[in-house]
Amino acid sequence: MAVKRSQRFKPIHNLAQQSEDVAAQTLGKIQRELSEHHVKLSELMAYYQDYRTRFNQEAEKGMSISQVQSYQKFISQLEIAITEQKKHISRMTEACDSSRVDWNTERQKTQVLKKVITRYEKQEQRELNRQEQRRSDEFVANRFWHKDK
Repeated sequence: MAVKRSQRFKPIHNLAQQSEDVAAQTLGKIQRELSEHHVKLSELMAYYQDYRTRFNQEAEKGMSISQVQSYQKFISQLEIAITEQKKHISRMTEACDSSRVDWNTERQKTQVLKKVITRYEKQEQRELNRQEQRRSDEFVANRFWHKDK
């Protein structure tokens, strides 16, 4: 017996589903990393604000030039770290957007193949029903004609 069209498309659908799953996993990984980087940025900014507050409090009490320079140097390093973290988040956001597009593309392929398979299965079922009806009609007709003989 010949393989049904719906059955021939199932391996292709399975491959598309695997590609979609990989794309979804990649997107999830990037989203988690992006979230972690946002948390790190928040921590850096909180630390920066805390350090600025401490600097202002210490400055009001009076500080030596070396202490001021030390605070300013560290604050400058925190500002650089915050700027770099923001740049990294920007790159990660672009990667996340790109990954989302890839996932959507793979998802659409999978959905199209599923619709094709479903359409073929419905056609095959209608044909099976027609064949069954023909057999039933032939059986009834044969019984009717043989009954008279």
